[in-house]
Amino acid sequence: MKDLSSMLGRVWHFRHLAKTDLRMIVTAGQLRRYREGTIIFQEHSSSAGMFVLFRGKVHLCKLSHTGQIQIISVIEPVIMFNEVTAIDGGPNPFTAIAAKDCLTWNISHEAFEDLVRRYPDPEIGLGMLRVLAGRTRLLIDRCEDLSFRPVVARTAKLLLELSNHGARVINRRDHPIKDMAAGIATVPEAISRSLKSLKEDQLIECTRTKITVLNPSSLAELAWMEPLFTTE
Repeated sequence: MKDLSSMLGRVWHFRHLAKTDLRMIVTAGQLRRYREGTIIFQEHSSSAGMFVLFRGKVHLCKLSHTGQIQIISVIEPVIMFNEVTAIDGGPNPFTAIAAKDCLTWNISHEAFEDLVRRYPDPEIGLGMLRVLAGRTRLLIDRCEDLSFRPVVARTAKLLLELSNHGARVINRRDHPIKDMAAGIATVPEAISRSLKSLKEDQLIECTRTKITVLNPSSLAELAWMEPLFTTE
């Protein structure tokens, strides 16, 4: 219990809570473990409640009727996810898949409502609103990508994000082609063609194990990283 309370206290939005309050929150939920590749919950299914990821990695995905996967967000410790269903009790807005072995804490909609009534701390509510705002901005960004950027531009943008604008090498074991493709709503063959083109243009160095961004500025220009529209 003490260790779990300490881990929950690492969540940015719970950082100001007293230890006794953290223990009360911990007892309202459940500790859950998921093996790599496990579906944690499915889109449109009844509310799975809010999760906090302590260890591992989770992909939040949208699945098409043809089976294509788009990764909406990659969740890494320590942060909450699926918080919207804890608030409204509605169905899950996406599918969550354990990309690595995961340790999570989970609280149901009903238990969360009871907790808020007993412990109406505005810090928790404000923290969840910040998370929801961040998710909304991410979805708007994804919508812009799909509406305006071709695959090669989306690939260039993704490489800049994964490499911290060229500051670090991208480990292909951590970011396989299928995951990269799912992250920009395309198929592996399309992103492979884009990588080949970027390599031929000497914007990246690409091997079986790693991708190195050689020219971040040119890659950013190709990715249309400047505002798409400007006003006088």
